[in-house]
Amino acid sequence: MRIATKLTLLLLFAVSAVLAGFGYLRMQQERIRLAEELQQEVVVLANAVGLAVEHALRDRQPEDIRALLTELVRDPNPVDRIRIFNGRLEEINAATTSAAASTTIPREEWDRVLKSGEPRVQYLATAPRPVVYVVLPLKNRRGGIIGGLEIIHVATRVQRQIDEATHDLALRMSLLSLTIAVVIWFTVRISIRRPIRALVRAALAVGRGRLDQRISVRRRDEIGQLASAFNRMAEDLQAARQGLLTESQARLDTERQLQQEQKLAAIGRLASEVAHEIGTPLNIISGRVESIQKALPADHPVGRHTATVQRQVERVSEIIRHLLEYARPRRPAARPVAIGPVLDRVADLLGPLAQRRGVRLTAEAGQALPLLLADPDQLQQVLLNLVTNALDATPAGGQVRLTAGEEAFPGGSTSLENGSSVHRGFAATPHVTIGVADTGCGIPAERLEKIFEPFFSTKERRGGTGLGMSIVEDIARAHRAAIEIESAEGRGTAVRLHWPVAPAGQAAPGGDANPADPEAMTHP
Repeated sequence: MRIATKLTLLLLFAVSAVLAGFGYLRMQQERIRLAEELQQEVVVLANAVGLAVEHALRDRQPEDIRALLTELVRDPNPVDRIRIFNGRLEEINAATTSAAASTTIPREEWDRVLKSGEPRVQYLATAPRPVVYVVLPLKNRRGGIIGGLEIIHVATRVQRQIDEATHDLALRMSLLSLTIAVVIWFTVRISIRRPIRALVRAALAVGRGRLDQRISVRRRDEIGQLASAFNRMAEDLQAARQGLLTESQARLDTERQLQQEQKLAAIGRLASEVAHEIGTPLNIISGRVESIQKALPADHPVGRHTATVQRQVERVSEIIRHLLEYARPRRPAARPVAIGPVLDRVADLLGPLAQRRGVRLTAEAGQALPLLLADPDQLQQVLLNLVTNALDATPAGGQVRLTAGEEAFPGGSTSLENGSSVHRGFAATPHVTIGVADTGCGIPAERLEKIFEPFFSTKERRGGTGLGMSIVEDIARAHRAAIEIESAEGRGTAVRLHWPVAPAGQAAPGGDANPADPEAMTHP
């Protein structure tokens, strides 16, 4: 049985018991009141009859007494039995009805009346009909007791009034009980059953793992306190689960990092062996090809083939160099660096390449930008990779923008609606945003997700090594920088580097050496 049903039945039982007790006391009071009223009426009538009988006895007129008695017990009658006794309590006259024929007055009542000289009145709740009787002494003119008068009235009217009052009181108590029952049921349902049902549903939902479940009960009673305690418990469980998920994710990241380090160590050993084994033959091939090219006339048809061989040898050498850089990255020597000169240097180095391809390359740096905390060589290497990629992806007549400021691309919007994006790392605060945007072909969403994977390249036909963006990610991670790439196929790509600034109070060195050789740039 539910607690709301138990509470409703308990309250109904308590209320019914109280109402029953109240009804019983009320009926008893009503019965006593009606009996007292009837007794007073019978006493008044008895006194009047007693005076008449006393006068008739003094005047010795027994016929008048009999006529009076007969008139009093006639239907409808004020009394049901009258008897007159002499001093020896011998009946000398009487008139009665059948309703009062069986009623007997105890002898003790007469003894008290004759001894005290005072009348006695009594209400007898006898079955089947209650009666009221009066016993009073008859006196002569000198006050002596010469006999007694007995008057009995059957209390039919009192019983009828009591029955009517009982019926009326029972009806009122029933209506009141029904009203109270409805109020109790409604109150229990609203105040207890619904909140408890909501609490049960929420507890079951939490048990099934839905820790975002909350109970919206705004009350200041115990139910409200219970709901608040449940909500706090759910919040604590949700926070604990989030903490466990975060710890699990951190462990997974650590495992992936360990696996990556193991992979890099293996690649580093492999790259060293490959460089050692292939480097010497490549140098020999390159030297012999150069000797052949010098020995051939300028218009000799073999010259074209030797040039092709020389370019492929250089490409193999470059791949080996990039593989070594990726497998054994140099620890960054971070120091305060002004971003403006780095942007200008990158634009100068790649300006000729942009002109050959018919692409407009611009470099913009905001005013009064803070110094970045970076290794200038590695920062320039990152920008060279990104700008080279942008130039490779942009057709003739397009544009590549290299910017730096508090926002990614001041002076123009580079938001690519309906484009795809990928993020790496979390930006430190404060930071400067460095942007590289192009109007090229863009990157499909399914390929953008793999952009940072080693050996994955979007330029297979143009000879990409697939290590450029991996190196960019490694350098950015080493500097606690974040990378954000947004691309829309057919409309271009925008890369944002959120690079941390140097701590306040540190100044840039007197002059930056030329930080990176243009030949060191990598291509994905």
